[in-house]
Amino acid sequence: MKNAEKLLLCLLVRIKFVFAIVDPCTFSGQFQYDFFIKGIPENQTVGSVIGVLPLTGGPDDVSLTQTSNPYLHLDVDSRNISLIKELDTDKDDNGNKLMSDLILQVICVPKGTTRKSSLTVRVLLEDINEHRPTFPKNHYIINLPEDTPVETVVFHQVTVTDRDGSGSGNDLIHFSILPGSYSDYFDIHILRTEVTLKKPLDYETVHSMTIEIEAKDNPQQGEPLSSKAFLTFNITDVDDLNPEFTHDTYSVRMNADTLPGSLVPILPPIRAYDGDSLNASLKYELVDPQSRFVIDTTTADVSVNAKLSDGKSTLVLKATQRDNPIRQGIALLQLTIIGQGTTLGPSFVQPRYHASLSENEAVGTTVITVTVTDHNQWTSLRYSLGIEATHFTVNNNGDIILTKKVDYEEKSQFIFNLTAADEFYSAWTTITITVTNVNDNGPKILEREITVNAERVKGSQIAIIKAVDKDPNTSLTFSVVTHKSLFAVSQEGVVSLTGSEDDYVRDEYVVVISVKDNGSPQLESVAVVTVAFPARVIKNTSALDMASSNDLIAIILGIVAAILLFVIIFLVIYIIRRRQFVEEQLDRAKIRQGMDPRGLTYQRGGPSPDPSSKMDINFDGELEETSDVDSHTTIQQNPLNFRLPAARQNGEIQIETAVIPYDDNFEYQNHMRTFHVEEISSNSDTSDSTGDSHKVLMEKHKRSPRVNANSLSWAGSNPPSSTFGSDIIVPEEHVTKEKPEITVYF
Repeated sequence: MKNAEKLLLCLLVRIKFVFAIVDPCTFSGQFQYDFFIKGIPENQTVGSVIGVLPLTGGPDDVSLTQTSNPYLHLDVDSRNISLIKELDTDKDDNGNKLMSDLILQVICVPKGTTRKSSLTVRVLLEDINEHRPTFPKNHYIINLPEDTPVETVVFHQVTVTDRDGSGSGNDLIHFSILPGSYSDYFDIHILRTEVTLKKPLDYETVHSMTIEIEAKDNPQQGEPLSSKAFLTFNITDVDDLNPEFTHDTYSVRMNADTLPGSLVPILPPIRAYDGDSLNASLKYELVDPQSRFVIDTTTADVSVNAKLSDGKSTLVLKATQRDNPIRQGIALLQLTIIGQGTTLGPSFVQPRYHASLSENEAVGTTVITVTVTDHNQWTSLRYSLGIEATHFTVNNNGDIILTKKVDYEEKSQFIFNLTAADEFYSAWTTITITVTNVNDNGPKILEREITVNAERVKGSQIAIIKAVDKDPNTSLTFSVVTHKSLFAVSQEGVVSLTGSEDDYVRDEYVVVISVKDNGSPQLESVAVVTVAFPARVIKNTSALDMASSNDLIAIILGIVAAILLFVIIFLVIYIIRRRQFVEEQLDRAKIRQGMDPRGLTYQRGGPSPDPSSKMDINFDGELEETSDVDSHTTIQQNPLNFRLPAARQNGEIQIETAVIPYDDNFEYQNHMRTFHVEEISSNSDTSDSTGDSHKVLMEKHKRSPRVNANSLSWAGSNPPSSTFGSDIIVPEEHVTKEKPEITVYF
């Protein structure tokens, strides 16, 4: 009882103390004197309520005064904060942001005091994406020499502006090159209009290139806006190539009796051209130390200059630009001179041989077999290949065999000479092997693993997957493998968000992007994009929602406190009532125990004394104290045990006494008349209060001098087996309020 009362008192004191220290001029929340209203768009309607001042004190507790503010107004009665002027978070002509937030100062004075508190209300504005990025011009033309090195910046940065406010991605511009015929020649910085050359240029291949660049903003909310501009690159030719002969080696057979001045029949004829498109005039030269042959410097016709003799010789051909002598090309002229009447040696069936070879052919494959006729049949032929046959060899049967894997992307055609020689003569022919393309190169992703931080804004572009394929005329297909409902990828490799903000329940996603080519068989590569989002938080859409939430919490806490108080009061009442009930039950039990008549028993003893004799059985010992509780007794051990004289051997009596309750009106008689006890069988020495024993109960009388023996109470279920012929006389000789000594007379 006392502990419950103390607990209740402590709880009430603590609740009173907590409510006593709350300042009515504070805001509920983390910041007591600062209140934030977030997410107010710049196109908010004038006159609308943007928040409610959530002060701890009510209208009866404090007085509020607003400082001057051109945009905000506080209604001190309802505490509503309203917008009274249009907002504009865009930039001015100088690129300066007009506004990003509003501050309202409120003076709070608790009623009955002079203490003033300055409260600050900060309204955080949200910019709306309403302006497109703007290029200074729509079309730019750049002259670019064909010898410009790769990785050179070919278009310098121009200023692209966006009037939207900063901080929300509305003015964050990303640049990209849109897919086109020449988009793979260039690359652009994602944050600047800085274009870099990625592949070598060749005026002889293409004279002009036009690409389209896009500038797109990245708003956190809403759709992005973009604009485009064109860049045209005019490729200018430069003298960067030497003249080239149509063949590296020219061969001819002729008789030794050919007269001087005769033209040498060379097939195909000797020809050279300027490697550039400038078509510079060329000058031909023939280096012959013996001066047996001469060449026309303009037409490249070779003629005999002196008497010839049998044998072989190799001469050097030169083609030099007349306007730039350092630019020259070189070829070889192989001459075989046969003496008069000499039988010719080996000869090929065809002057030229052509074959095709797939780039995935295995090493050891026979590409082509050539046939040679040799008039000197008694001699063996030896075959050899020119130095250009880097991937082939030839055996003694004229089989040209592949010795090294070919790659179409590295070299698509091999042209080399095959020479067949016997012991005296030799012949050669030209072998042309064309490599056919197969899809043996999968897409190559430049950056296979990308980690980006992004906001949960639908349509946001978060990464760009760049991939190339060495196989020519190959197109790549991009697709999302994981989380297809949340992410998408364009065919340019731009990864974007497709779900709403609530769809992204996790803070990190691992997105697998597949890149496939269109070859046969189709090859695939994958990139992994790890997208990390900010931890999810519960956003307060308005100050009104926050105030309503706080009121709901206060109501819930009040209900809980009331329930706790009711439970405590109920427990206290229950404990008091329970204790009273237990005490009443204990008292009743004690009363019933004290009035139990089964207090007197007897047992067989020695012979009874002479009835004429008188015996004093006063007990000189100390009596055990009874309970101090009124209205009940305590059963005591009877210390009295006596035997009758030997003349009466018919039984022994032991009297167990009980302390009997008494009060002022109680009369106690300590003399009893003699009564006779019948002989008890010797087989029963003892008896309890429930057997067929003779029992006498000393009852409480209120001035009743005579009690009939038959009206006595008997313990147990059976009455005594015999009745007494005489009454028990209770004279009024001795009345006392003290605990008496009992003397029995027989």
